[in-house]
Amino acid sequence: MGWSAPPKAPQCPACKTSVFPAESFMAADRKPFHKKCVKCKTCTKVLTSATLNEHQTQLYCQSCYVSVFMPQKPGGESYGGIVTPEDLKRKEEEERKKLEKAKRAKAERRCPTCDMKTYAEDSIQVSDVFYHKACLKCVECGRGPDSETPMMLGPKDNEDVFAEEELEPFCKFCFAKRFKLSVLNVADSVTIL
Repeated sequence: MGWSAPPKAPQCPACKTSVFPAESFMAADRKPFHKKCVKCKTCTKVLTSATLNEHQTQLYCQSCYVSVFMPQKPGGESYGGIVTPEDLKRKEEEERKKLEKAKRAKAERRCPTCDMKTYAEDSIQVSDVFYHKACLKCVECGRGPDSETPMMLGPKDNEDVFAEEELEPFCKFCFAKRFKLSVLNVADSVTIL
């Protein structure tokens, strides 16, 4: 049996040179790096095993990893991965169905809460939308309408300023609190709107 050369030392993915056991640092997938090469690719901050994030043998700190691989959409929504044409079609279909449902609800006098047809004896009209008496509740406090608490529709919180406006029912107190109006002036502003 003859002499054979020792196995070749693995290469550091960062600097592409040999890594010997005395100078190695094991990353997430057990690939050896030089201790001096374990730093963020973006900001060059020195990393430890607790602060290490790896993507395709590139090392990142937590904040750089989030900013590079999980960007935020303008509406505040986080990146959900690769968007396929099927995903786009599905989203368009959902939006179309939502608009159809809203139009049908107005045309057929359907309650937006339960999507059941409303009749004159059991419904309350708020703006041009009809609700069942039992379904109409303030989205903030859960209070129903009574003689001293009129209900009104206000815009739903929406991060996307270009989306179609969705309206929610509010009692006059929560409407005033949410939109920073005096409770005394709420009735005037609602009739103006």
